[in-house]
Amino acid sequence: MHPRHWLVPALLVATGSLLLGGLTSVGQTVLPDALVSFANSAGGWTMLAFGLVWLTRVRLPIAAALGAVSFVLLIEGYRIVSGWRGFYYAEPFQDTFTLIGILAGPVVGLSATLVRSGPTRWGPLAASPVAAVLVGEGVYGLTVVAATTSPVYWALQIVLGVALVTAAIVASRPRIAPGVLGCLVTFAGAAAFVVGYVWLGQLGATA
Repeated sequence: MHPRHWLVPALLVATGSLLLGGLTSVGQTVLPDALVSFANSAGGWTMLAFGLVWLTRVRLPIAAALGAVSFVLLIEGYRIVSGWRGFYYAEPFQDTFTLIGILAGPVVGLSATLVRSGPTRWGPLAASPVAAVLVGEGVYGLTVVAATTSPVYWALQIVLGVALVTAAIVASRPRIAPGVLGCLVTFAGAAAFVVGYVWLGQLGATA
């Protein structure tokens, strides 16, 4: 495979991830209260990783690798800029979200490429992992951390997640089975996300 098919996209994703991750650290102090949760949310980083891989038009194996690279470097960009600003976040490549990014990043990368250039009839299923994160974290935000955060961003995440799956269903012109499957995976994934996030919160509280 010629290097231009993976090297240039890899450099673009890596650079973009570091820059955008750094900006999310700054965003915690400059974004309005209604949107500030974007700057430190799994959904926010997932959307950024998805968008960066989506822009590259790479093939599936490369998309999976770049999804992991993007998610991890978004976290590293956040960590580096937070350190420059005087806020300790974590040791390099040792945050809990780093492991999550390594595991979930390939799924996000595959989702981005399949949504852009995969078979349209299976678009709802391709979109469902990202939609599940957006809906799941939105529900988590509106329930578990509702007392300390604005509901606006969490509600917006849910709307975006539902809109992503809906757009994929419409693009599939519409086929019943893929649409139903995409919805089921989205909402099952969202429920699993909420349970997992609650568990991580309890784990952190007892650590």
